Amino acid sequence: MRIKYLIVLWLAVFICGCSSHYKHIDSMVKSLNVSQKTFLTITNGISLDALRSALGVAARHEFTIGKTNENYTLISCYFDGGDNALWLVFHDKILMKIIEPFSFPELLETYPYQGTTATRAKSWDIDDPGIEERTKKVINAPALTREQIAGELRPDTNTTSGSWSVFPAFILSGFLWKAAPQVEKDYEVNENLSKHYDGCQANLGMSADDIEKLYGKSLRMFTAKNGETTRIYGYGETRELQVNPQLAFTGMAIVSDTKGRVTAIYSHVFFNNEWKK
Repeated sequence: MRIKYLIVLWLAVFICGCSSHYKHIDSMVKSLNVSQKTFLTITNGISLDALRSALGVAARHEFTIGKTNENYTLISCYFDGGDNALWLVFHDKILMKIIEPFSFPELLETYPYQGTTATRAKSWDIDDPGIEERTKKVINAPALTREQIAGELRPDTNTTSGSWSVFPAFILSGFLWKAAPQVEKDYEVNENLSKHYDGCQANLGMSADDIEKLYGKSLRMFTAKNGETTRIYGYGETRELQVNPQLAFTGMAIVSDTKGRVTAIYSHVFFNNEWKK
């Protein structure tokens, strides 16, 4: 399975991280993460522009929505190589609070798989009322204290990669030696996608022309049941990029009202891959 492949690959990257052959990959991974020291300098009141300037592509856009003449933006920042994250909630482009990420069980379903069951994400419509409920849950989530944030960032000393020592070193080394060039290219593509299709560059109220000037022609455009128009941007190839799924660019959806004004922007966790089809 692809997930198992990626887990093995990723552990091998870190096991073999001392090798100069993988230093470039390691550097690209780090650019998508935030260090503990850097994250602890982030405080409420910082502007969205200042955060993006400080963190670059590691400040990942999740959604921008409007509620009663107020704008909210969610940014995720990953650490520990992409295994963990914290969410930053901005109100009118000013950091309001840092919260702990949470999942949305209603978006998951189980299905039969090889005599057992597996879990996958459900599809949902762009005008699904559940989107509003999920963004509302984020906005109303309790803020973490500085002590809690520091605790989240602290490395977990109870977890090790020792169990993976059952894989002979020569197998890992040979496997990674062949895979590394493609992984390196995929990380470059992934980073370029994240930079170009950064939802933070767009603003609510923008026109369709403004959006096309920013991002170019969309992969797909469709009209929802409520008359809103959605433009889908992102990676158009069928082959999935071989990068950490947590750090992978998924896509961006820009929703406009019947007058062509942007009303919402969704990315990453809040983006549905089915919208590309």
